[in-house]
Formats: sequence, structure tokens, C-alpha cells
Amino acid sequence: MPARCNIARMPGHVEIETKELQEAISELNEKRTELEDERKRAKWLDYVGLTTALLAVFAAVGAVQGSALINEGLIKQIKASDTWAEYQASREKDHLYTIALNGMIDANGAFSPGAAAARIKVYRAKVTEELAKELERAAEARKLEAESAALIYKQHYFEYSVGLIQVAIALSAIAALAKVRPVWWAGLLAGSVGIALFLTGWLR
Repeated sequence: MPARCNIARMPGHVEIETKELQEAISELNEKRTELEDERKRAKWLDYVGLTTALLAVFAAVGAVQGSALINEGLIKQIKASDTWAEYQASREKDHLYTIALNGMIDANGAFSPGAAAARIKVYRAKVTEELAKELERAAEARKLEAESAALIYKQHYFEYSVGLIQVAIALSAIAALAKVRPVWWAGLLAGSVGIALFLTGWLR
């Protein structure tokens, strides 16, 4: 008789254990879902960190390149100014020799045909020499000015690129702190435009 009672109680006992097991499984599933959600959020933040690091590299290289270009452009501008100064000096010499040719006088202030003929030859050679220098220096100065302008224009690409990338980094930081993805997307957009300007400046 006692054996029959034990067998009768077993199904009820198993039912209670199954219910507890189902509740435990349900709790584990909930925890697993929570952990997966946390893992997804953490993965998203990993991407934010990675893109921010890449943007920082572009910003650093862009800042260095922009600084180098502006320095080179200013050096070319200074060289152009020096060349224009040399051009002006040649023009002044040219005018002086031309004036001397137009008023040939000897040491006593009187016109001397023999002395004048010798000086005319020398002055004409000097005028021709100074004119050649003027043309050469003017061409060189214009070339240096054009190179300077091109370098400074190219530097603007890096300047704007660095500005946009810095905005992108700031937006990414805000997105990570506030955990708002659209702000990160806005940062990615700004960063993409910044990188495009960086590449345009680099390839020009």
C-alpha cells in the first residue's frame, strides 16, 4: 500500500519541478536577451570609438599638412617680393643708363663725340642687360606668386577638412555619452565630408 501512495505522488511532484524549471528557463532567457541588448549597445559604442580614432588621425595629418602648405606658400610669397625688389632695382638701373644715353656729356660737362661714342656702346649694352634681367625677374616673380597662391588655396582644403572632422569627433563624443545614434550619424556625415576635402587637397 505505501508503495502505491509513493507512485501516486510522483506525477504531482514532477509537475512542480517542471513549473519551477520553466520559470528558471524563462528568467534565463530574459537575462540572455538583456545581455544581448547590452552587447549590441556595447558593439555600437565600439564602432563610435573606432570611427572617432580614425577621424582623429585624419584631423592630425590634415592639420600638419595644412600648416606645411601655408608655410611653404608664405616662403614663396616672400621670395616673390624679393624678386620684385630685384626687378625694381634693374628698372632703376635701366632708367639711369637711358638718361645717361640721352645726355652724353664729358667730365667737364661738355659734349665730347669721342667719349660719347664709347659710352653709348657701354650704356646700350647695360640697358639691354638690365632689360633682360627685368623680364627674367618679372617672370620668376609671377611664377612664385602663382605657386604661393596655389599652395594657399590647397591649404584651405585641409583647413576646412580639419574643422569638419573636429565637429564630427565632438558629435561622436556626444552620441557616445547620450547614447543617441542619430547624433553619431550626423557626425559620420560631417566626418565623411571632411575626409573628402582632405583627399581632394591631397590629390590636387
